[in-house]
Amino acid sequence: MPRFSERIGAVSPRTSIQVESMSSELRNSLWNLFFELYEDHDHDYWIRVAKHVARFFRRVPLDELPYRDYDAREWLKEYFFGLSWHAEYDLTEFLVHNHREMTTTRYGDYRESSHRIDERRFLEAVNRILEREISGYRFVQGVLTPISNTEETGAIDDAVAAAHESGLLGAQQHIRAALELLGKKPTPDYRNAIKEAISAVESVAKQIVGADSATLDTALKDLSEKTEVHGALRSGFSKLYGYTSDESGIRHAILEHPNVGFAEAKYMIVSCSAFVNYLIQKAEAAGMLKIKDERTA
Repeated sequence: MPRFSERIGAVSPRTSIQVESMSSELRNSLWNLFFELYEDHDHDYWIRVAKHVARFFRRVPLDELPYRDYDAREWLKEYFFGLSWHAEYDLTEFLVHNHREMTTTRYGDYRESSHRIDERRFLEAVNRILEREISGYRFVQGVLTPISNTEETGAIDDAVAAAHESGLLGAQQHIRAALELLGKKPTPDYRNAIKEAISAVESVAKQIVGADSATLDTALKDLSEKTEVHGALRSGFSKLYGYTSDESGIRHAILEHPNVGFAEAKYMIVSCSAFVNYLIQKAEAAGMLKIKDERTA
C-alpha cells in the first residue's frame, strides 16, 4: 500500500526499475534481512557466516577475522556496504545458497525457528524485498536473473517443474543455463542465452519423437497427428525457431557482431520456457512421454 504522502501527491513514488544500481533502501533492507537471520539471543551465527564468506567468497586469510560475533558482524557489514551494486547481489546470492551450511551446528543440527529458515524461504524473503524496492532482478530457479515480471518468472518456473517431473533433465538444464548467461556479470551473454533457451525446446522435441535427430518441426508434426496443436502456435514458433537457425540467425557461426540485446534474450527465454511447458503438456496428454520418478530424475 502506498504511504499517505504518496497517496495525496505530496511525494512522488519511485517507479523506475533499478537495473544498474542499488538504492540505499534496497541495500538497507537486504542487510536488515541478514541481521534478522544471523542475530539470535541463543546463538549468533556471525562468526560462522564471516568465516564462510572469508574462505569461499572473499578468499582472504581466516586468521585476520575478528573473534567475537559483534566484531564479525561489523566486519561483514562494512564489507557489504562497501561493495558495488552488482557485487552486493553476488554476496546476496552467495548467502542464500550457503545459508543452510552456515547455520548448521557442529553436531549437524539444523534448527527450524523464526530465525532459522531454509534456502527456499530465504530466497522468497529476498524476492519480496526486490519486488518492494522495484529491483530489476529476481531469484528464478535459484539464480538471480534480470527478470522482474511475475508472469515471466512463473512461465520459467512452470517449465522447469514440468521438465523435472517428466524426467526431461536436458530441458531443465538448458533453461537454467540460459538464466545464468542472461544474468552473467559483468557482461551478460545474450547470444548464448538464446541458444540455451532454444536448446531446451529442441531437447523436448527429441524426447517427444524419440530420436536424437528430431527437429522442432518434426515434433510438432507428430504432435499434430496425435493431439490438437493450435495452428497459429505451431506456425508462430516454427518462424521464431527459424529466427535462431537461418543463415543470419543467432546460431550461425559467422556472427561476430552481436545484434541482439537484453530484450530479445529475455523474450526468447520466457517464450521458449512457455513453449516447453506447452509441448510437455500436449505430449503427456497424447501419451508420448513417460513420467519418471523424481527420485531418479
